[in-house]
Amino acid sequence: MVEIAESSFDPADSPNHTLSIRFLPDGFCFVVASLTERRPLYFCLIKEAGKSVMQQFTEQFNKLDSLRRQYSEVFFLNDDKAYTLMPSTILNEADRLAYWQFSTHGEAEQVKIMQDPLEFCDAALLHGIPTELANLLTDRFPSIQFIHRQSILATQTMVQNKESGEESVGILMGNGFFDLVVVKEKSLQMVNTFPRRNDEEFLYFTLNVFDQLKLDPYKAKVTMRGDLTGKEPVITQLGKYVNDINIINRPVTELGKSFTKSNHCQKQTILFDLPTCV
Repeated sequence: MVEIAESSFDPADSPNHTLSIRFLPDGFCFVVASLTERRPLYFCLIKEAGKSVMQQFTEQFNKLDSLRRQYSEVFFLNDDKAYTLMPSTILNEADRLAYWQFSTHGEAEQVKIMQDPLEFCDAALLHGIPTELANLLTDRFPSIQFIHRQSILATQTMVQNKESGEESVGILMGNGFFDLVVVKEKSLQMVNTFPRRNDEEFLYFTLNVFDQLKLDPYKAKVTMRGDLTGKEPVITQLGKYVNDINIINRPVTELGKSFTKSNHCQKQTILFDLPTCV
């Protein structure tokens, strides 16, 4: 178990805190943040070999006081690969379900369909939560909000475009994949996930998007997030084709001394940013 806590963190003040949870391939982590200041106060990472993620969560929920407290808001960051954009004019639930099934070819019986409205554009992001997982979390947190990581990246990229006025490309580097969002002329152009088995594959898909959407490599602002130091060879290679690359390997929220030197912040940037972007 890895724990990071600010000296000001008071578990008893949970009604004034938010809880954000993320399931990982081999464990799970969560962040407790100040509701008013929107900054992290406590971080916990759990990984137990030989146990499924749901088994780990169930066991730790019964042990950890920090998971059982009453919070003002509770979020779950969904990393599922099945998601799709949908016009926000589709209001009927049956139509939303049909749209999701058509776009993802997913079986509705196996998942619960969630909808994230995307600020600054007339669209929503549909995503699925495995039914067993959704029931487990809802049973423990009746008011939990399920948010897809792409919704956060899209929101951050749209805010950047609104502030700069330039073509904006948001990239989140993951393990074996990367998310890519394009906003041009205040309009969301693309939200997609690509495989990333090597640097060449990343460059191929990224530069192909620039070509297909006619983005100006000299003016477009590229913001990269994820487990990055800024010294990776792939960033140097991308810099040969794209002029403006900004690396964000820390959350946009304010970090106290206890968090500043931790590499867990850069690996879980999206999770730390979750309460701020919703």
